[in-house]
Amino acid sequence: MKETEKICIIDDDEIYIFLMKKSLSAMGINNEVISFINGSDALEALIQLKSNHEELPGIILLDINMPIMDGWEFLTEFRKVNIDTYKKIPIYIVSSSIANEDFEKSKTFPEILDYLSKPVDLETIVSILNF
Repeated sequence: MKETEKICIIDDDEIYIFLMKKSLSAMGINNEVISFINGSDALEALIQLKSNHEELPGIILLDINMPIMDGWEFLTEFRKVNIDTYKKIPIYIVSSSIANEDFEKSKTFPEILDYLSKPVDLETIVSILNF
């Protein structure tokens, strides 16, 4: 991942977001991190970035279980607005759900590169950011 690319975290756990930002910074990853506590806010922001021809994130770390718009709903709407026709954005599910049906459902979305269970160790995060 280029150092200039944004990292997008979509997760309703604000402590997790805070810890991720601190951890990334402590590891010397200086990419801008944008975060949202639900899929609706994230989708709206991504649409705005695209329409303004601003930089889209280089990666999305997406939780599944969130209020207002969950991860699955986000993915469905994300497809509809064709953001990835403008730029392919790799998406990683990062969830505390260990339900097999969630893991299997993630395989039906080609945008999803992997399903990571929380807590994700920092080495894993570094390796996916260096794709």
